[in-house]
Amino acid sequence: MSSSGDKRKGVLVIGVGNPLRSDDGAGPCVVEQIEAKHWPGIDTWIVQQLQLEDLDRMLAYDQVILVDASVSGPPLDFRPLEKSSRQTLPSSHHLSAELFVNLASEIYHKELRLHLCSIKGISFEVGDRLSAAVQRRAGQAVDLINGFIKKGQA
Repeated sequence: MSSSGDKRKGVLVIGVGNPLRSDDGAGPCVVEQIEAKHWPGIDTWIVQQLQLEDLDRMLAYDQVILVDASVSGPPLDFRPLEKSSRQTLPSSHHLSAELFVNLASEIYHKELRLHLCSIKGISFEVGDRLSAAVQRRAGQAVDLINGFIKKGQA
């Protein structure tokens, strides 16, 4: 929910990953498929990794959906991310999606409505093709995101 006076717009779908690292390109692949559908009210963005500066852009939207490859977990997962008291600033270049929810609250005093769509990868070796299983999961992710948006959850 945006606070009074905020003018937020639609949905931002962010594909996170490196398309030159095989299945790590699952997030960008999903975003490219969504872009090809020209859904109204949906903006897309592809990044290799999230940066703290990206929070400003995320806060301009009513809903943000991050799509990223994972190395563990279920084949396809879609879940809301909520503020956590356990999240701390990382010491490396890797930033978790949960961190953005916390920072939106702590620094900007705003709610970031963020969902994470994780696609379990098989190969993260150098290469520009997704494995067959991840290609199927990417298509399923597009359908899942479309259903979520159409139900008015976003």
